[in-house]
Amino acid sequence: MTVFSKTQKGIDEIERRTLSLDPKLRRLLIMVDGKKEEDDLKNILGNDVVGEGIQHLLMFNYIEVLGEIDPSAEVSQLPEKRPADALEKAKNYMVNTLSHFHGQYNKLDLMRAVKECANHQELRGLYPDWLRCMSEARLAVKRIPELKKELFNVL
Repeated sequence: MTVFSKTQKGIDEIERRTLSLDPKLRRLLIMVDGKKEEDDLKNILGNDVVGEGIQHLLMFNYIEVLGEIDPSAEVSQLPEKRPADALEKAKNYMVNTLSHFHGQYNKLDLMRAVKECANHQELRGLYPDWLRCMSEARLAVKRIPELKKELFNVL
């Protein structure tokens, strides 16, 4: 997942309004903060604005690619030790969210793999797949930050 930051040209445009950007592009430029992922921007502003807007802002040097966020790096920062019941809670949370947003007969392979995990490390290895599935579900996309936070409490 890609993260963008403003260049000096982008910062100057926000402060001075020198180039009269389209209001949608200006809104997107304001939202680029070096922390929000591209998917987060799409959730806030919509796919049509962000998709073409990012390309335009990159082409005219208002923003730059700050880096890629690796989903497995997110889970590597979680605590090693968890309470005994946390593994079952995490497995149930992942299966329930998959079932809720994709239906009980979709994503069965991932649900089965989650249920078969014997420890937190194995379950954390499935996090990138779970996150990808959540970003495929239109209704889940807007709730991804909330869903991740809840999962990280037990993962």
